[in-house]
Amino acid sequence: MAPEEGCTEESLTTGEKPRVYGSIGSLEKEKQTLGAVADPAVGVGIPVVCWFILVVELCERLSFYTFTGSQAFFLEHLGFSLASAGGLNATMWTFCTVLAVVASWAADVALGRYATILAAGGVYFAGTGVASIAAWPGVNSAALYLMGVMVLLPLGTAGIKANISNFGADQYDTSDPASARAQERFFSIFYLSINVGAGVSFGFFTTFASNGGLGVPKSHGYFAAYALMTLCMGLAVCIFRAGRSSYKVHPLQDSSALASVARSLLLASRAGCWRATVVYGGAWLLLATVALSTLQACAPHLGNSMMAAAFCSAGLGTLAIVLPCLRPSWLGAWREEGPEPWELEVQGFLRVLPVLFTGNLAFGALYNCMQFWYQLQACQMDVRIGAGGFQLSGSFFNIADCLAIVIFTPVLVDWLNPIIEQAMGLQLRHGLKFAFGMLVAIVSVIVAARLEQMRRGAAVLPAVSNCAPAGISMSDVRASWMMVPFFLMGIGEIYCQPTLLHFAYSKSPATMRTLATATSFFISGISSAIFAVVVAALSPIIPNDLSTGHLEYGYFVNISMAVVFYLFFVLVLSFAPGDAAQS
Repeated sequence: MAPEEGCTEESLTTGEKPRVYGSIGSLEKEKQTLGAVADPAVGVGIPVVCWFILVVELCERLSFYTFTGSQAFFLEHLGFSLASAGGLNATMWTFCTVLAVVASWAADVALGRYATILAAGGVYFAGTGVASIAAWPGVNSAALYLMGVMVLLPLGTAGIKANISNFGADQYDTSDPASARAQERFFSIFYLSINVGAGVSFGFFTTFASNGGLGVPKSHGYFAAYALMTLCMGLAVCIFRAGRSSYKVHPLQDSSALASVARSLLLASRAGCWRATVVYGGAWLLLATVALSTLQACAPHLGNSMMAAAFCSAGLGTLAIVLPCLRPSWLGAWREEGPEPWELEVQGFLRVLPVLFTGNLAFGALYNCMQFWYQLQACQMDVRIGAGGFQLSGSFFNIADCLAIVIFTPVLVDWLNPIIEQAMGLQLRHGLKFAFGMLVAIVSVIVAARLEQMRRGAAVLPAVSNCAPAGISMSDVRASWMMVPFFLMGIGEIYCQPTLLHFAYSKSPATMRTLATATSFFISGISSAIFAVVVAALSPIIPNDLSTGHLEYGYFVNISMAVVFYLFFVLVLSFAPGDAAQS
């Protein structure tokens, strides 16, 4: 896919234009000086423009987790039920991940990475601004708030998340060994910036939103927190744009990997290949799942028929893609001369989809418990600290997940894994790493379920929780115990999520790697959509007052789904290129 001549990312910039370099994916990029910074190949430093990029990621993650960590509480504050608030929170995550595929296409063939990130940052800024206005005590508008966080914020998140790390990597000349090492360091700092943003948001801003503080009254906490996120994103956009004359950018492509996949399936379907038609239909069924889960979250009165339709759509859509893609040699086989080279690349992409689908859905069933239920459970435990009765937000304890990732990633990856490999005399490949991560994640959910049983059996305190639905009192069990399941889930993440992302990258053809990564995010969105339907289905046993329900049953349902998807993962891994089920 050759780049289109003269088609660059300059149209959305003013003043000095970004420098345009060779075709996307080229490993022989020209060395250039980035602004006033020495060539990154000299030493292992981080160029100034890469720090601009890191600031964007830090601010975006800080804002994102501040909203997702407090959104359910704010919606409960506006009168939404616990189940409805949780479902809408899951739907927001779905939008953010599903739109990543569209954002990657826009960066490849429509706007380019620089312009896509800049435009997405502007939309993100607008979304945070709309949400902060909606949270003003004199406004408290649910419709305005949902416009900001369910429409504008996902558009901004997807545009930034799908492109920001690759745009940072573009600033390096990987043909030079020193620059390649500097690029690796950039990714390490990029990963750190994500967790710093998440840690600050969970450690301070989510509690600040529900309780106020630093001179801000409780009634203005949400407004103040969201207004600060608006300022943060505005600053990030300005800093990112300041480097426009020094970024390395690339010409647009005349086609995208997504277009190649769609074209190959369409040609095969027209030639009478029923498997191609099934895969096409599966993709549309998954999009229907997103739509149905959104309707269910926004209009829970639609009832059981909507939930059943969403479950069926998700199940049939997944099977329609996974089964034909186990052996995708049928693609292009209708040609007398055999598949063309570009169709062979699409075959390579389709071959990784079964592993990505089953793996993401298996881990997602467990991860969603942490993302949406752990914090709600913590809010109905004793969240007070100190003699003054100050209350933490339930989202605060998510900081244990961040700490587990930051602290134990180097310990496990650089120390424990090599010891295990040496002791067992084998390499820890994708299957074994994922299995261990799933085991730890399951233990995390089991611990959370046991803590919920203990919480429900404990005495009820007279103090009302600030982050629970209105009027709900706390139970006499310290919420700090929730740091244990949060921490365990972080350990599970270290083994599961990077394993799936590495599989998507290493097993896909070079031209399909960006699409494979975006597809992995898309599948995570499908997992969130399924969870939103699960929340609606279990709403009778997960009421506003958890002491009158059985949240632990929800945990057991998700563990069961995770085990089923994991068994399918083990099965399909045996068909994957270069992997075996026992690996």
